[in-house]
Amino acid sequence: MGDCLIVGGGVIGLSLAYELSRRGMGVTLVEQGEWGGQASSAAAGMLAPLKEFTAPGPMLDFGMTSLAYYPQWAQELEEFTGGDVQLSLEGLLTVALDDGEQAQLAEKFRWQKDAGHSVHFLTERQQLAEVEPLLTDKAQAAIYSPYEGHINNRMLLRALVTACKLQGVVLHSGCVVSGIAVKGGKVVGVDSSLGPLRAAHTVITSGAWAGVMLDLLGVSVPVRPVRGQIAAVSSVGIPLRTVIFGTTGYVTPKKDGKIVLGATEDESGFQREVTMAGLASILNGVMPYVPALHSAAFLEAWGGLRPATADGKPLLGPVPGWEGLSIAGGHFRNGILLSPATAKWMADYLEKGEREQLAPFLPARFVTEENVSAHKMG
Repeated sequence: MGDCLIVGGGVIGLSLAYELSRRGMGVTLVEQGEWGGQASSAAAGMLAPLKEFTAPGPMLDFGMTSLAYYPQWAQELEEFTGGDVQLSLEGLLTVALDDGEQAQLAEKFRWQKDAGHSVHFLTERQQLAEVEPLLTDKAQAAIYSPYEGHINNRMLLRALVTACKLQGVVLHSGCVVSGIAVKGGKVVGVDSSLGPLRAAHTVITSGAWAGVMLDLLGVSVPVRPVRGQIAAVSSVGIPLRTVIFGTTGYVTPKKDGKIVLGATEDESGFQREVTMAGLASILNGVMPYVPALHSAAFLEAWGGLRPATADGKPLLGPVPGWEGLSIAGGHFRNGILLSPATAKWMADYLEKGEREQLAPFLPARFVTEENVSAHKMG
């Protein structure tokens, strides 16, 4: 099966390295900064495909499949590494505060129910209070999804790094890639600050930097960074138990004593700083849903760069015209959710050549062999 070089040490790169190494492949994983130091560590760890995806289709199917993988995947990681990832699939509420929002929620509930998903439409105050006593009295309705939830993304990243080490993955953090190495029209690895790194197959998993990486070959893919700013407050005295989504923010109670609040979406290039405007947007956006947050002790705020694509779908699979090169990126806000399925499907392709699951996400929708050939000749 040969060996594999993975460029980018966020949750996607780490998950793929772990999966490939479990299948017997020799894997090297390189990261320019710290493991999961970009979007992965800045995420809220949401596992909520029914909230995230607004219509039936490939993305919702992808999300539901990956969510279904999570319990076993997380359990195996915990047993293998001895670490806790704080998986919580105990339900979430998507809340409407006025008639217009309620009408939109009702429409969403109808198609989700018709598609066979386990969701409930709550309109009685007593029903809402039973699910989450701290929810505002002004809530008119909510979709309750009992099997979605969240994970502690930072603990997940630590477990994945440990699992990769235990599996024998060669890990290089602080390794800057300066070029993609080509021999006879085939990609054979990368040139880096550690020197040349060679492999039978190279996979780009560098998140918001995937476009920059492929630019080194003259391949243009529409991946751009979108900043997300997130904050956390203490849960002391605020016994919130359910994830709450509103139109202006979300509230996620973690098992480590924090309540994570999010999140902005702003075009800022590669700037990760938390801004006053962003922080104000987060705090003002969530307090209408949980009035008790007014007295919460503020802990921290941070920012990360989500990898967005032109059509909202990730790029998974071979890069046309370049033998030995694939990409797994562009997961936007859902890298944590989609990591188990991404790792499995990409490993199925790299190990056995299977592309069926990747079909809606292949890079060929943006990159054609003709364009690549013209660049090679030019």
